[in-house]
Amino acid sequence: MTKLSNEVWSSYLSSFHRMHPGITEDVLLASRSRQGLTPYAWITAPIPLGARVLDVACGSGPSLRLRPGEPWIGLDRSTSELTRARRSGTVNVLEGDATALPFEDGSFDGVICSMALMLIQPLERALAEARRVLTRDGLFVVTMPGRRPLRVRDVARYSHLVSRLGRCRLSYPNMKTLSHTPALFAEHGFELIEDVRTRFDFLVSSPEAAATFVRSLYLPGVTEATLVQGEHLATRWIGTSIGIPLRRLILVRE
Repeated sequence: MTKLSNEVWSSYLSSFHRMHPGITEDVLLASRSRQGLTPYAWITAPIPLGARVLDVACGSGPSLRLRPGEPWIGLDRSTSELTRARRSGTVNVLEGDATALPFEDGSFDGVICSMALMLIQPLERALAEARRVLTRDGLFVVTMPGRRPLRVRDVARYSHLVSRLGRCRLSYPNMKTLSHTPALFAEHGFELIEDVRTRFDFLVSSPEAAATFVRSLYLPGVTEATLVQGEHLATRWIGTSIGIPLRRLILVRE
């Protein structure tokens, strides 16, 4: 498939989150690591209690709900995601752009970004903004899709699914750039202190769960008919789990 332009991705993501607010949360909250953690518990774990934290691209607010009463703020550009966040009882969320944060320099002790840095464009501006609003030695914690670890059955299932969806692989605008992690972040004033990968199990418990999993994938240009074919394939997995490989980066503002 030809590489999509930034404009196409931006339009697709706006439409995706308007039509499916909270769908990423629905999948990830139902997923567990070997240690029993959800991806949201995993990304928030490095942040000390009492820290002032900004959740960039917070979506419907699952990370914020893990720290009720703490000085956390969520920001997202999707009004639909923020509406679901507020209906779920999430407070301190506002609409805004990760590339132009509406906060003063050094406003936060920590910034987190769950499953979004591979999409935000321009990436360099988002990194500069994250650094700007952090205090010296503040933490920047990021999660994003990984390629590993996966089991042999997972690999076979993903291969079959993406083929059914007319893809060679799942891809995102910034993944190639983010593969050069230490140099990329050093250039933007961060020191990388951890880069780890973990597999999360998502139980395909019903036809609805199978459909939610398929619909949660970012697939610009895939038709409705093709998505239905993907859902039908995923129903064969009912009663079993599929692995979701995630990568977590912990960085310190220099």
